Amino acid sequence: MQSRPTLADRLGASAGAAYILLILVGNQLGNGGSQDPHPTGTTDLSAFAGHPSLMEQVGFRMEIAGFIAFMFFLGWMRHRVQQLGGAAAWLSDVAAVAGVVTLAVKLGSAAPVLTGRLDHAELSPTLARVLSDLNGAAFVVTFLPYGTFLLAFGLAILASGFLGRVAGWSGVVIGGLTVLAPLASQVDPVSTNVLPFLLGLLWLLAVAVRLAWRGPHQRSAANAAVRVPATA
Repeated sequence: MQSRPTLADRLGASAGAAYILLILVGNQLGNGGSQDPHPTGTTDLSAFAGHPSLMEQVGFRMEIAGFIAFMFFLGWMRHRVQQLGGAAAWLSDVAAVAGVVTLAVKLGSAAPVLTGRLDHAELSPTLARVLSDLNGAAFVVTFLPYGTFLLAFGLAILASGFLGRVAGWSGVVIGGLTVLAPLASQVDPVSTNVLPFLLGLLWLLAVAVRLAWRGPHQRSAANAAVRVPATA
């Protein structure tokens, strides 16, 4: 049975979709059109020394807005799923913590880039390469908490009936693969397969749009009573 989504539910779920769209579009604008995953130190130094174009500045701000939107989605998701009780309650906590760690690592990854832009006049191509690689390594590290977020959210969906079993199991599988990808490559920033991570972004986009449009499944009071043991 479907529950009619409230305005708060629509806004909370829409924040998840906004997160995906903003970071994907913002990243494309912010990288200045570069497709090289591991350019030379000279190229990195030139990028640090150059003044960001208008499109790159817009892209950077879109990514920041996307991270803020993800914070709102995580808060809504945790609150909404915890209301269903049972195993879903603590699984939503795991998902929320993993999401916060994802944001922390991702926001921290901006520090080497900002440092390179600030001190570019004193950098050698080798140091510029190191700073750029720190940013790339942090991106791959985010696969671990983000995959855990997907895995825990998928399990919470299965435990609660928040959405259908297809959504739950696909989240579990994609989340597991997202965690395994960097482990298989020993967290190598160049050779790690990014496909599971990208699938995870698309999964969250689809789930967020679905929740904003039609709302979560509504369990009956009888089912909730069965799944949530009474406490003294």
